[in-house]
Amino acid sequence: MRCYLQLGAALAGGLALMPHAACAQRAADNVTTQSSDAFGRSVGNEKSGLYTTDDVRGFNPVDAGNVRLEGLYFDQVDRVSSRLVDGSTIRVGPASQRYPFPAPTGLVDYSLTQPRAKPSYSLTLDSGSSFALGVGGSIEFKQPLGGERLGLSGGIGFRDAHRTEGGTSAARAIGATVAWRPVPGAELLLFAGDFRFRSDEARPTLFLTGTTGPPPLKRGDNLSQSWTARNSDTWLWGAIGKLPLGAGLRVESGLFYTRRDLHSAFADLYTGVQATGAASGHRIVADAGSFDASLSGESRLVRQWQSGAISQQVTLSLRGRHKVRRFGGTASFQFGPVSLLAPAMVPQPAYTIGPKSRDRVDQLTYGLAWSLVSGRGFALDAGLSKTSYTKAVDFADPRLADPVTRDRPITWNVSATVALTKRLSFYAGASQGLEEALIAPDVAVNRSEAPPAIHTRQVEGGVKLALGSHLTLIAGAFSITKPYYNLDGGLRYRQLGSLNHRGIELSLTGQVVPGFNLVGGLLLLDPRISGEAVTSGQIGPRPVGQVRRHGVLNFDWRPNAGKSPLSFDLAVEHFASRVGNRANTLHAAPRTVVNLGARYRFRMGPGTFLLRPLIQNLFDNYGWQVSTSGGWTYTAPRAVTLQLVADF
Repeated sequence: MRCYLQLGAALAGGLALMPHAACAQRAADNVTTQSSDAFGRSVGNEKSGLYTTDDVRGFNPVDAGNVRLEGLYFDQVDRVSSRLVDGSTIRVGPASQRYPFPAPTGLVDYSLTQPRAKPSYSLTLDSGSSFALGVGGSIEFKQPLGGERLGLSGGIGFRDAHRTEGGTSAARAIGATVAWRPVPGAELLLFAGDFRFRSDEARPTLFLTGTTGPPPLKRGDNLSQSWTARNSDTWLWGAIGKLPLGAGLRVESGLFYTRRDLHSAFADLYTGVQATGAASGHRIVADAGSFDASLSGESRLVRQWQSGAISQQVTLSLRGRHKVRRFGGTASFQFGPVSLLAPAMVPQPAYTIGPKSRDRVDQLTYGLAWSLVSGRGFALDAGLSKTSYTKAVDFADPRLADPVTRDRPITWNVSATVALTKRLSFYAGASQGLEEALIAPDVAVNRSEAPPAIHTRQVEGGVKLALGSHLTLIAGAFSITKPYYNLDGGLRYRQLGSLNHRGIELSLTGQVVPGFNLVGGLLLLDPRISGEAVTSGQIGPRPVGQVRRHGVLNFDWRPNAGKSPLSFDLAVEHFASRVGNRANTLHAAPRTVVNLGARYRFRMGPGTFLLRPLIQNLFDNYGWQVSTSGGWTYTAPRAVTLQLVADF
């Protein structure tokens, strides 16, 4: 209520235009000025960098289980409520140094929204987003409760979207965090949130035949069936505790429970699509009553000490998860040949969801990590972990055997950094890990099945150079090896060989001159498959959906040495061509997308306001995205959005 009263007072109090420092709430969100490298960062609703939470060096870190929440192990099953987290950081290369138990294919590290000593309130309204037009907004608050020791933060958000591929969807988010800090260095965080999707019709996915891409479908024409709405809830609640014990000792613990309920879900698949738009088959798969639930967490005993110019830290960790999935029992409908240029709406058939299969994963990992940092420019990190892993599948079909997989691997990591000068340093590292493989995609005959965990390996190294006091260049190389799972000729999802991703990544970030910031990154990737399926000609040597070159460039210019109320930003992102089928005879064309925006800051009464217009896909580039299973979907058209943020 206080937020609305202050907003009303601001609107009645007149307008005071003045340059000033951005406030500490949503009006200050600017991913370009808040990024320390180009490897991936999200702040509020903005993202920048080469990598995202679902694509790091060509792999999905969330599906692999490489996620941290406030630095602690967290088994994420789906989207985290945006009212619970302020943003995320991708940790690869130098960003993974000094970080206990890094993962071979990178980590996603979420930052929890927390109350602080001073109250703050934010109201956001906008006319669109990066994936759909429509109306959305949020109300957020951070409120102390009796001084600095106790506080409450949280908010609600909504979006009623008109999707760029046609159709509508509605999303709702809610979350809250209670923080108790009884003494300096000690805190207890209790939080809970829900992310809800409603009336989100299944987006058609195209699977092509031949060596020519699909016709340029008119974007915005709704090819979705009105009865294929997805309705889901994703819950997350948990607790984080940190307690100093004295003598350099501290305890850090986190316990998290997350669950995704699919009340209804559909996959809309066009198969045998030709360049003319003709499809030999149209299949819709219906699902309901499936869920993923995971109880996960980590406890650490950490000791730090200083010996002259050498600082050391030892971390003893226990992390684990208990994950249960209910899947299968889907109903599938075949509608025969169709043309994408004249799609037909079909009536909803009667169907019954069959019995569900279940799988269960129990994983417990003991780990010991050591870090040494010398004042003479040398650092060393090492870690050793022992994991007990069990996966059991209970198929609903009594004719199928119920497999149980057990693994007891020892995994490790080691890395070092050497500073040759104050500006120049080198880093190198190697690691071995245990990760989850992706589940079988919608088009697979064994849809939603999850393979056992896989072993992964990575080596990396590079150089970090300070170009002046505010500009940093990072150049690195890496090689990642893991088993390759995908569709065989019979559309069964299984291991087809071994996959190696070798790449070079460049990052240039920082302030060029006062008021002018940039984030620039380039990835050159060489992904290759080896094994019997390639040798026999069942699949090509390149994995489906992978891009071999990806570049990003973000500029943010705020005149008057960063003191002007007005700033301008430009984002350019380039993707090279992607392999579009298993045989490697089809490719999606390269594409470049340009976004142009501005920010205008002003005061009105007691509030600080931000007005942000943005043109997404400025030149209306038309392109195709290709999933790792070979599904094609077109990219979003040009869109003009407007956002208003009010902070109090």
